[in-house]
Amino acid sequence: MTIEIADRLVKLRKKYGYSQEELADKLGLSRQAVSKWERAEASPDTDNLICLAKLYGVSLDELLATDEDIDTIVEEQVKEEAPAQEEKVEVNKDDHVIFVGKGGKKVTIGDDGVTCYNADGTVKKHQFDTKMAVIGAVEATLFTLATVAYIVVSALLGWWNIMWVVFFIPEIICSIARAIVRKNANHFNMAFVACFAFFFVSLFLPSVIPGMPYLWHPMWLVFLAIPTYHSCVGAINKAMGKPEDDCCDKNCCKDEEKDD
Repeated sequence: MTIEIADRLVKLRKKYGYSQEELADKLGLSRQAVSKWERAEASPDTDNLICLAKLYGVSLDELLATDEDIDTIVEEQVKEEAPAQEEKVEVNKDDHVIFVGKGGKKVTIGDDGVTCYNADGTVKKHQFDTKMAVIGAVEATLFTLATVAYIVVSALLGWWNIMWVVFFIPEIICSIARAIVRKNANHFNMAFVACFAFFFVSLFLPSVIPGMPYLWHPMWLVFLAIPTYHSCVGAINKAMGKPEDDCCDKNCCKDEEKDD
């Protein structure tokens, strides 16, 4: 599509008083398709050219008349028909799944939901993950309660040096919820569980139960549960054909491609 023809399409549309949306409705297309024609980024197919000519009361020769030479037209057509970028799925350093779609558009999936980006990197839309937002709100509430419990109990009983173990509890509870929602046991925070168990048994209990020994030495073995747990979960997921992280929902980019 040449700039000259694109300008002619704009002038004809405005001459007949159509908006891009109205013209798109008449042709059974999306507004984005009409917009691309008028920006010379795409060309109408034969059927649409015939419909446009009839709609505007002009011949195809008049509609497609141009002063540009054949070589320029062919060069523009080759650009339009260049193969689209291959689709691929990546995982970035923050463990967010990234789906790279055609034309450089991409989708990232993280704990805050699904974010769709245009080819230039600007955000197209953000689909908020309600369930994960609720879990985040619950975790914030539990952390606040843990802070209150730490201050109150420590002030009453003088347990300032041992009550801090309560701060592990909100993340442990909410990581269970995340694992259930995501249907992926890797979201369970085994590291926090191991740390909580280590300090609770080795420090907290001996401090509040007279005569109980401090079990620092044997309790360090609990940390071996961290790599063991994730290795087992990874092996099970692999055996079941599950991805290492959450499945990537490509619908965001797919929807935009349909609109274009």
